[in-house]
Amino acid sequence: MTLFPDAKTVISFDFLGLSVTWYAVFVLSAAFVCYYLSIRTLKKWGYKTDIFEDFFFYMLPISIIGARIWYVVFEWNNQYAANPISALYIWNGGIAIHGGVIAAFLFGLWYFKGKGVNGIRICDAIMPNLLIAQAIGRWGNFVNQEAYGEIVSESFYDGFPSFIKEQMFIGGQYRQPTFLFEGIGNLIGFVLIVFVYRKYGRRKRGDMAHAYIAWYGLVRLIVEGMRTDSLMLGGLRVAQLISIIGIVIGVLGILGVWDRLFSNYWLFHKEKPVVLFDLDGTLLDTKELIFESFRYVFKNHKPEYTLSEQELNSFLGPTLKQTMERYFDPSLTEELIEEYRRHNHEYHDAYVKPFAGAKETLEYLKEHGYPLGIVSNKKKETIQHGLVSCGLDPYFDVIVDCDDVDQPKPDPQGLLKACELLYHGHDDMIYIGDSVSDIEACKNMAGFSIAACFDPDREEALKEAKPCRCIHQLQDVIDIVKEDAEWSDNTIY
Repeated sequence: MTLFPDAKTVISFDFLGLSVTWYAVFVLSAAFVCYYLSIRTLKKWGYKTDIFEDFFFYMLPISIIGARIWYVVFEWNNQYAANPISALYIWNGGIAIHGGVIAAFLFGLWYFKGKGVNGIRICDAIMPNLLIAQAIGRWGNFVNQEAYGEIVSESFYDGFPSFIKEQMFIGGQYRQPTFLFEGIGNLIGFVLIVFVYRKYGRRKRGDMAHAYIAWYGLVRLIVEGMRTDSLMLGGLRVAQLISIIGIVIGVLGILGVWDRLFSNYWLFHKEKPVVLFDLDGTLLDTKELIFESFRYVFKNHKPEYTLSEQELNSFLGPTLKQTMERYFDPSLTEELIEEYRRHNHEYHDAYVKPFAGAKETLEYLKEHGYPLGIVSNKKKETIQHGLVSCGLDPYFDVIVDCDDVDQPKPDPQGLLKACELLYHGHDDMIYIGDSVSDIEACKNMAGFSIAACFDPDREEALKEAKPCRCIHQLQDVIDIVKEDAEWSDNTIY
C-alpha cells in the first residue's frame, strides 16, 4: 500500500492493483455533502430518514451510470466506436454531470411517487444543494487537469494561489481555470437561492428547484464557452444546448407556466390538504372546565395554595403529567391525573360548549372532501365524549390521542400519525390549535399552522410562536383553505 504515489492518486494497493484517486474522493465527498444538507432539511419537514437513505443508496450508482452513458453517447465516434467494450472502463475517466443529474431526477420521480411523497417538494429540498456538490466535484477536474479553457499568459495568474497556477500549466501552456469559474458561480448561486431567493423571492413550491435549473444553466452556458474539451453534437456544444433548455425550463417554472399547463398531472397536481384540529380551546370551549378541574385537585391536595390566572392559563397546552409534576410529588402523578379526569368527566357537559362556527366550518370541510382529524394530548374516550356531546363526532375520520404516540406535543409525532391513518402524505397538512405547543408541533414538521386566537390573554404568546396564520373565529378556516396556497411552512428550511 502506497500513500500519494502521484499527484492524482490518494492511495494505491500494490497487491490488488487498485487505487483511490483524488477525483473519486472529490466526487464522493460532493455527494455526501449534498446528502447531509438535504437530509437536514428533510428531517425538519418531518420525513423519516430511512426513505432518503434508501434513495441515496440507489441514486448514487444510478447517477454515475447516467453520467457515464451521457459521456459515451457523445464521445462514441471519437473514443469508443473502434473498441466498444472500452465504454465500460469508467476507471479510465469520462463522465458528464448533465447525465448524472438527469438520471438521478428520473429515478427520484419514480421512487418518491411510490413512497407517496411530493416530488416537487423533494426537488426544492435537494436541488439547490447540488450547486455545492458540483463546486466540490470540479476540484476533481482540477486534480485531473481537465475542464480547462484557452491558453493564457503567465501574468493571468498573478494573485492566484501558486498551487492553482502550477496545476493549470498543461501541455507547456497556462490554461484558463474554468473549473474554478464554474465552482465560484455555483457557490454564488447556492447563497443567492438558499439565503436570498428562498426568503424574499420564493412564491410557491418548485421555485427552489427551478431556480437551481435556471442558475446552473446560466453558469454552465457562460463557462462552457471558454472550455476546450466540450462534448459536441455536430457543431454545437452539448452542455450549452442543455443549459439553454435548462434556463428556459427554470424561468418558465418560476413564472408558474408548468403549474398551469400540467396541473392535472402527478408532479404538479395540488392535493387537498389534511385538516387537523386540536380539541380543547380550538373546537370546544373547555377553558372553565379545565380550570375548575385543576382547582378541585389543588383544593384536595394543596388547600393552602391559590392558583393565579396566569398559572391556570399556563396549564392550557402541556400534558396533565407535565403540569402535575411541576407542583406535586411525581409519585402521586397518576393518582392526581385520575382524580382530575373524574372531575372533568363529571362536570363536562355543564361547562363545555363548541366555539361559534365549529359545526358550520366542519360541515364545509367535510362536504368539500378535506380529510379531517383530531390530534390531542387528551384520552380518546374524553375526546369522543366531548365531540358527541357537542354534535361534532360525525365529521372526523381519525382521532389521535395521548396513548397513540410516544411523545406528546410539541413533538410532531401525533400529526404525522394522523396523516398516516388518513392514508395521506404530510406534504399538504393544516393544523389548527390554540396553544404554543400546538404551533410548535406543526412547525416541527413544517406543516401549515393556524393559531386559534380565541383567548385574548394568550394571543400574544401564540403570535410569538410564528404560526402561518392567526384566526379569531373558526369560519376563517373556510376562507384560508380556498386560497391557492402551499400547505406547508415555507419558512422552515
